[in-house]
Amino acid sequence: MRNSGDLIAGAELTPARLAERFSVEIRPDRQRVLVVPHGELDLGTVDEVAIEVDELVARGFHAIVIDLRATSFIDSTGVRFLIRETGREDAYVTVIDGPKAVSRVFDLADMRHILPFETAR
Repeated sequence: MRNSGDLIAGAELTPARLAERFSVEIRPDRQRVLVVPHGELDLGTVDEVAIEVDELVARGFHAIVIDLRATSFIDSTGVRFLIRETGREDAYVTVIDGPKAVSRVFDLADMRHILPFETAR
């Protein structure tokens, strides 16, 4: 798992410190690989996930699942990222829905018919 950094005990919780809690876990799963963002998927972190997906595709993975179950928040940048990634022609990218706060964004934005969601195994 890649971490943007660890919090130092007693350090002030600034927006920069909160973003440091973000990490991306890569989990092979038979014929596919899961990309699991931990924390907030937003303007400050989406590039980190994009780099991981691009590296996986470059290494020859063709089935990638972006698993949002460990994602605590998603903004419009995260939604645009998912639309872009699931529309790739060089890989088949699907999404596992996240917790209520994340799932609700897809409902409010009426994205369920656009993004290829799958159920967790």
